[in-house]
Amino acid sequence: MKELGFSIGFFSRFCLSAMTAILCLTAAAQPVYEFAAIPASARVAAMGGVPLAIAEPDLGIAATNPAFLPCIENHKVAADYVNYIADISIGHASYCFQDSRVPGTMAVGIQYLNGGKNTRYDVFGNEAGSFLTNEYAFHLSYGRRFDSCFAIGATLKPVLSFVAGYSSVGLMADISASYTFNEGRTAASALLRNAGSQITAYDEHYGRVPFDASIAVSHQLEHAPFRLSLVLQQLQKPRLNADSKNSTEPGSEVERDNITLPSFADNILRHCVFGIEAFPGKQFNLRVGFNYNRRQELKLKDAPGMAGMSLGFGLRLKRFSVEYAHARYTLSGASNHFSVVVNVR
Repeated sequence: MKELGFSIGFFSRFCLSAMTAILCLTAAAQPVYEFAAIPASARVAAMGGVPLAIAEPDLGIAATNPAFLPCIENHKVAADYVNYIADISIGHASYCFQDSRVPGTMAVGIQYLNGGKNTRYDVFGNEAGSFLTNEYAFHLSYGRRFDSCFAIGATLKPVLSFVAGYSSVGLMADISASYTFNEGRTAASALLRNAGSQITAYDEHYGRVPFDASIAVSHQLEHAPFRLSLVLQQLQKPRLNADSKNSTEPGSEVERDNITLPSFADNILRHCVFGIEAFPGKQFNLRVGFNYNRRQELKLKDAPGMAGMSLGFGLRLKRFSVEYAHARYTLSGASNHFSVVVNVR
């Protein structure tokens, strides 16, 4: 109990210090390393695209929420591929293992983004060649369970980014804690994701990493084949909507449209991501997610369509599982996620 109390206290102080430092350092900077916030796992993408709290041996969940690493069997390999928007591709691979000399479960992995070949234009709108975009995040993860209910985890993520001849090196981290009860049917988790900063910038200006403080809860119904999930995202931002600006910007000939600030209830919903899983069979899952903030930010005014919705399925066999997800961003923009998890022993 003394060891558990010390661990919880240290974890809480560390999380509070990390959040304060990130908010102070990156409040007014431009965003960088945004690819690290895109879920590669098909299961996570199908449930709304945010880290989940589900106490199952799923390496895709643990890749975004390391507190669930102790749930995973030794020697599992996961590979994910995302056919993203505008010919952008994203990939992820990870491997988890245990060592008798170290209590807990460890994992190593890598996530990459290939931005493809892009056309460069000068200030007059003339073509001026092409450029490539490639970004990499290396994952070093550790999770430990202290009893049958409580676990913590952390992921260290060195980042390399190459954009149009410029390069940047960064360091980020995920820190999470989970609590499981009701015989594993209910799980809750607190997560600080992508906390960190650039070590070397593209130029003299340092950017803002995609930091996210979130709380996730899931509950599997006892007498029905459904699991419900709720994630409260971006809790470090009280408002997740645009500022109202009614005047012309200095030096600009374009006047901004009047923006009506969303209501209090609308702002609360922007923090919420809903997901549901159905289990029509022991080896087969169906998943649906709804990200309200994504819908409000990306939908077309006259044709919102299915913006913010996502869906997918998972098929588990004896030695491996395959998963697929389709996430809708706009009327014409969507991503397709493919995942394979293999038990190599």
